[in-house]
Amino acid sequence: MMALDIDIVSATGQLEAAILDVTTTDSDILVHSKSMKAKAKLLPQVLVKHYPELSLIERELRGVFEACSDAVDRKSVNPVVVKAAISIAEEYRQVIEGLKRRN
Repeated sequence: MMALDIDIVSATGQLEAAILDVTTTDSDILVHSKSMKAKAKLLPQVLVKHYPELSLIERELRGVFEACSDAVDRKSVNPVVVKAAISIAEEYRQVIEGLKRRN
């Protein structure tokens, strides 16, 4: 499970960086959020605020950050859930980076 923990932290970190990159006006607020649980609530909200068309994925983004938080906190996380969260994080990171290229 250790490798999956590292993978999900990396994928979630890349997703967080992509969100911060396209929502730079709010990044100061988010950078100071220490816990992944706080980021699970804030990051998707900020993204949807800037890109309302992404409101359909807000809940899934929260789930990715929550799965990362659970993995980091060493709670019992199903490896299938972790792999799905990694996949979703990568997919949405690409979507978000595509938004930046459009603007």
